[in-house]
Amino acid sequence: MHVLHSLSHPSRRSKNLLRALALASLAVAGFALPFVWDVLAAINELPKMAWLQSLLAQVPLLSWLMMFVWGAAIPVVLIMCMQVSPAHRLRNAAMVLALMLVAVTWYVHMPASSRCMAIYPHTTWACDVLQWGYSLSLGIATATYVFTMLAMGFSALGLLAENLGDPVQA
Repeated sequence: MHVLHSLSHPSRRSKNLLRALALASLAVAGFALPFVWDVLAAINELPKMAWLQSLLAQVPLLSWLMMFVWGAAIPVVLIMCMQVSPAHRLRNAAMVLALMLVAVTWYVHMPASSRCMAIYPHTTWACDVLQWGYSLSLGIATATYVFTMLAMGFSALGLLAENLGDPVQA
């Protein structure tokens, strides 16, 4: 059985497998999330383009909200990539990598979201929602990535098992 095929033609058995993969992905993402934040902190120490940093600092709220757009685009494209023919997988992988580059570049150059209360002192609840949203968004993106990797791994094992099980034709 192929996990990627079961996304488009789910049976009862494949739905259970997909649920199990989704729960496993959430568990792994929950475990890995602190490490992901550490990686982002390390990435944030990279050299910055002053012109982009000053441009995003002029509109901090828009910068922070656009980070949600970039963050949401990656899981959406990952899920869409799982349902395409093999001929388009390279193009889709390039699209995911390009989105990741945009998201990381944006994250590195936008004003720190921890400055929200200093910039907008009368909206502490909105700043708390922003911080919570970033954690949730990063968790969902991580879980989606883990789900995609697990699904591709199981699909590869299914293909291998099929090929090993086929009789050799002379």
